[in-house]
Amino acid sequence: MDRFFLRPADWGETLCLRGGEAHHCGTVMRKVTGDEVEVFDGEGRVAKCSVQEVSKGEVRMNVLGERRAEGLVPEVEVAVGIPKGKTFDLILQKVVEMGVRRIWPLVSDQGNVRIKGEDLEGKREKWNRVVLEACKQCGQNFLPVVEEAREVSGFLGELRGGVKLVGALVDRARPMRECLEGEEAMDRVILAVGPEGDFTGEEYGAFFEAGFQPVHLGELVLRTETAVMSMVSGVRFRFQR
Repeated sequence: MDRFFLRPADWGETLCLRGGEAHHCGTVMRKVTGDEVEVFDGEGRVAKCSVQEVSKGEVRMNVLGERRAEGLVPEVEVAVGIPKGKTFDLILQKVVEMGVRRIWPLVSDQGNVRIKGEDLEGKREKWNRVVLEACKQCGQNFLPVVEEAREVSGFLGELRGGVKLVGALVDRARPMRECLEGEEAMDRVILAVGPEGDFTGEEYGAFFEAGFQPVHLGELVLRTETAVMSMVSGVRFRFQR
């Protein structure tokens, strides 16, 4: 069933899509009166609806039934050194499919990406569109937060609580399973992965001081996107219900 997003503040007895979502529903997907669709608010609320009226710029719907989705436990956040090109879009798509709840784009000292101030908001808007489209496609009912891109020090200054793991090519790194096997219940996990050039020694030191445990992901050196998928998959496998 095709899915569309409606902000929590816009929900009522009848639902009305406007703007881009109305265009997607009525023009791109060619929905007509009587068609059934699913609407979600990004906070776990989901409604099965019947299209009542399609007009220019609006799609009105009757609610046939509602449910409350349950989020995956633990909540997973990923902090990623921004890679070049469209690789970050791929990372966003895949972590949404794995139920990640927050993404922290990092500008690292050895990364090859620098975002100028005037480009920052445009980048974030694009990333949020990628995340929304991934939610609509995969059935994710909790819309992940994409934070503003920031340096490692700024990211670490924002963190409070949670189990923290950083993929690290250092001697003291342990297998991820060892870092998780003693944890029987976790509410929140924060995973960090460096860019193509890796984190610097100083950045690693800041991660360790902030309570991140260094983990290695096997004998081979993984690209940024592969390392992110590996770490998130490891958490999901460990706590799969």
